[in-house]
Amino acid sequence: MSEEKAQIRESSDVQRTIAFSSTANLRTFPSRDPRASTAEPPPVAEGKEKAGANDDDTGKNVDITEHLMSLEQVCNKYSVQVSEARPQDSFGLSAEQAARVLAENGPNTLTPPKKKSALQKYLICLSSLFNLMLIASGILVYIVLAIDYKDNKANVYMGAILIGVAFLNAAIEWYQQRKSENTLAALLQMIPPKTHVIRERKLESIQSADVVVGDVLFLRMGDKIPADCYVFAGTDLKVDNSSLTGESEPQERGAGNTQRNPLEATNMAFNGTLAVSGNAYAIV
Repeated sequence: MSEEKAQIRESSDVQRTIAFSSTANLRTFPSRDPRASTAEPPPVAEGKEKAGANDDDTGKNVDITEHLMSLEQVCNKYSVQVSEARPQDSFGLSAEQAARVLAENGPNTLTPPKKKSALQKYLICLSSLFNLMLIASGILVYIVLAIDYKDNKANVYMGAILIGVAFLNAAIEWYQQRKSENTLAALLQMIPPKTHVIRERKLESIQSADVVVGDVLFLRMGDKIPADCYVFAGTDLKVDNSSLTGESEPQERGAGNTQRNPLEATNMAFNGTLAVSGNAYAIV
């Protein structure tokens, strides 16, 4: 009887062990539900989406919308009369309109950088490495003289000479720079930049500083474009945008555009770029 009871106990222990193992396996392994493989991926963070959008919009934050307008809309916006069929016969702005816009907006020139005073320029020349070394050498001579005056009495004037040479050298450099700046300014005033515009059906050559918004420009090969403009007619015009966008190849410009980015618009030419071939008519 005792042996039978022992066998019964062993069989019950085995069943408990099997049941425990089955329960453990059920808790350990993931569900095999086929619907789990079709679960939706986690949503992309909003910040990443915005960052991607910003990357796509690089270079599109320029405050220009005229490249998306029709010629009629641009003319209405700037109160100018042009002829698309015969651009050379465009009326353009009247003399009164041009004078009024020039008085309101000021000349077509960039604001010059703040000029440094003569004293500031002299101090910049004095702070060059060579002059600083001369001044430091002169100061060291006086330090050595203060430590042992008797043995270094012969060098009593050496420190003053070194420091004096530094100030004299800075003065010569300052004078040369000032003379060069005055010469360059005089040359720029002798040859003011000119621009061809159509006003009251007349082709005129005026200073680029007198160009106003709404003027009709006549651009030719070799002209430096005086202002951002909307090209509405032209023949094989190509512009060098390397100073603006870094593109090495000249870009074609003419009427019509399919680009939303103003820097890539084929009907826009920008201030400071150069017309390398062809000719065109454009509205500032």
